[in-house]
Amino acid sequence: LQGAFEEHQHCLEAVGCRTVQVRTPAQLEGIDGIVFPGGESTAMGLIGSKDGMWDALKEFVAEGKPTWGTCAGMVLLADRCVGGSAVITNGQSLIGGMDVLVCRNYFGSQVSSFEMATPCPPGSQDTSDYPGVFIRAPAILNAGADLNVLG
Repeated sequence: LQGAFEEHQHCLEAVGCRTVQVRTPAQLEGIDGIVFPGGESTAMGLIGSKDGMWDALKEFVAEGKPTWGTCAGMVLLADRCVGGSAVITNGQSLIGGMDVLVCRNYFGSQVSSFEMATPCPPGSQDTSDYPGVFIRAPAILNAGADLNVLG
């Protein structure tokens, strides 16, 4: 679709996972699980609807295979979503499968994103400021009763 797929692939391979970048519905056959990366959920929805990929992803998730979504990927996996986009006429396209209500831009719009110096991580030998990047991001507003909320 679109997003930070290379970064996810690198991290998964670093811990011993075999990965493949799925670009067509046929490539979903034979994989054990999937990660939906962060990126732009509007663009992902528009791209995914072109070649049958969206329906194939919905089917993959509905089969109960391991599925993980970060940032925009979490938005796609939500069953319900609030927070519109100027380019979406019928609402955010969702793959669904996770019984949550998400807000796409809970922390503000893209123009609200900013950078600032933050204290370095605890235990770091370097005591200089650490570059903090604060971006618009989704939030889970409500989780279904059958979900185990970790934090």
